[in-house]
Amino acid sequence: MDLLGDLELFEELAEHGSFSAVARLRNRAASSLSRRLDRLEEHLGQRLFNRSPTGLFLTAAGDRKLREARALNRATAAFSERAAEKGQLTGHIAVSAPSRLGAIVVVPAVAAFLEENRHARIDLHLTDQMQDLDRERIDLAVRIGGETPDHYLIRRIAPNRRILVAAPEYLATVPPIQSVADLDQCDALMLGTTTRWKLTGREGKTHVATPKARMAFVTGDALLTLCTSGLGVALKSVWDAAPYLANGQLVRVLPEWEQAQSVDIMVVLPDRRLLSPTLRIFEKVLESRLKEIAVGNNARGT
Repeated sequence: MDLLGDLELFEELAEHGSFSAVARLRNRAASSLSRRLDRLEEHLGQRLFNRSPTGLFLTAAGDRKLREARALNRATAAFSERAAEKGQLTGHIAVSAPSRLGAIVVVPAVAAFLEENRHARIDLHLTDQMQDLDRERIDLAVRIGGETPDHYLIRRIAPNRRILVAAPEYLATVPPIQSVADLDQCDALMLGTTTRWKLTGREGKTHVATPKARMAFVTGDALLTLCTSGLGVALKSVWDAAPYLANGQLVRVLPEWEQAQSVDIMVVLPDRRLLSPTLRIFEKVLESRLKEIAVGNNARGT
């Protein structure tokens, strides 16, 4: 039982007054939060809320426990902050991240954290495979979209916009790509099993392009190399393509169009476990760096 996590949930439920409101904030099913509250009430031997169709209402016992929960939550946060300030964080945590995003963002975050906390240890798994956190004993995973088991804690950090890019050398050798219909005749560099691009325009128009897949089943690194080498058009994350757009190795194709549905960059934790101070502080460091890459990503036309 993750008592600290349950007490944080208790405080959030008291603040918002409904399972649905907190479920939206956490991107969780309201039923899973209800079960967690049931377990907490059973553990405490007291009913914390009266539940009604209009919301959650603290009981007298719940009101007393809420003051205690807030004190414990504040004490936990203060302890973590003091430990970080004194450089006394210790322990071993395992972190998983996609290979490309991991190399660009997570590795520098790990390096900075370990520099400040020399008694801590981090095992970093850079892989594009969707790892099972429980089976692989992963304490924190960075993910870009994808399905996540209901019992995990998900923190959505930033949207992950994807745009069409190509090398100027490639565009100089093919007929002009002036509309989304022209994409069907271009050479596409696709990741994994993708066979088409679902795109949306600035005015909300949508289009499904079915280009000629010149390469598939490649990693993000390989796809970027192929694209900068002038072998075709790719749909790349803004944060990944930005340096190459800045130095002219890539240019945007059809700037008014991008991937129809932005998948989110997320931090995923197995919330059934007690989160150590080391993990909590590292999570804050990592989330800060992940948010930095989202600067400007929300503005269309980037």
